[in-house]
Amino acid sequence: MSKALTIKEFIVSPAQSNARIDMFLSSVLPDVSRRKIRQILDVGGCYVNNKRMHIASRQVKSGDKVRVEFNLEALSKTRQKAFILRDEDILHDEKNLIAINKPPGLPSQATRDQDVMHAEVCLRRWLKSSDRAKGSVILLHRLDKETSGILLFATSNEVSAWVTDQFRDKRIKKTYWAICFGLPTEPNFKVECYLSAIDKKTGKVSPVRSGGKQSRTEFVTRYKCEELNISLIECYPETGRSHQIRVHLSMAGFPILGDKKYGDGSGRGLRKDVLEIATFHHMLHARAIEVPMDTEQMPVKITAEPPPEFLRLLVLMGVNS
Repeated sequence: MSKALTIKEFIVSPAQSNARIDMFLSSVLPDVSRRKIRQILDVGGCYVNNKRMHIASRQVKSGDKVRVEFNLEALSKTRQKAFILRDEDILHDEKNLIAINKPPGLPSQATRDQDVMHAEVCLRRWLKSSDRAKGSVILLHRLDKETSGILLFATSNEVSAWVTDQFRDKRIKKTYWAICFGLPTEPNFKVECYLSAIDKKTGKVSPVRSGGKQSRTEFVTRYKCEELNISLIECYPETGRSHQIRVHLSMAGFPILGDKKYGDGSGRGLRKDVLEIATFHHMLHARAIEVPMDTEQMPVKITAEPPPEFLRLLVLMGVNS
C-alpha cells in the first residue's frame, strides 16, 4: 500500500467564515466523504493556522489557513486497527488531569501512517462515550509506540501549563520497569551521556560527545533470573530525552528484551518461549508517576499494571508484580 500523503492547503473566504471545520472541508474536498473527513480530523490530519484541529464542530474564520494531509487507502484501514479505551484503562481522572494505561503498539499522538489509531483519539472517544466530548484534550508527554504504561493528558490549558512546568523543573518522578538481557552485577547503577536527536533515516538515537542533549537515568536491579538470563530493572529517568532508557540500558550492556532498535538480535541463547513473548513488543513499561498538582498538597501518585506479555515474562521469572 502506498503511504504517500495528499496535502492540500486552503484559505477560508469571507463567505465561508463561521462554518464548522468538517463542513468547510466537505466544501473544499467534494470527492472525500463526510466519514473520511471525520477520520482525517480524528487522526490529526487537519491543521488550522498550523495548529492541529480534532473537533469537527469548531468554526473557521475568514483568512484562516487550513491544511489537510491524508491517505485514503490508509484511512480505510483505520477502523480495523482502532483500539477502544475501557473504563479500567483510565487510571486517574480528576481536576482536568487524565492518566491512561497505554497499551504497547498504540502511538501516543498522530503519525503520518493514518491507518494507525493513536492514544489522543482513543481518549477523545472515551470522553465522548461518557458525555464529555467538549473541551481540550492535551497530550502532556510521550511514550514510544511499543512502550506501555502511564500517559498523561490535560483537559484544560491551566493544568497543561502547570504540568508542563513541573516536567521542565524535574519535579515529576517517573518509574519504569524493563525486562532486559543479562544479569547486572551491581544492584544500582547510573548512565549519563549526551544524546543526539532521532536520526531521520534510521529512527535511532545515538550517544555523542558534543552537540547532543544531556541525559541521565538511575537504575535498580529488582530481580535476576539466572535460569532465563534476564532481569527486571527499575528505571528512574532524571531527564526526558527520546529513547533515553532504551539507549542507556543498551549502553550498560543490558538491552531491553524485544527492542528492535537497541536490543540484542542474537537472543543470547534465550529459551524459545521467552523469545516468542518478546516478539510482541519491547518490554519497557511506564509503571508509576508522581505529579505535584498543588504546592501545599501531596503529589498525585499513579501506577499502571503491565500488559499481558510483560506479566507472562514476570511469571516465568518467578516475580510477583
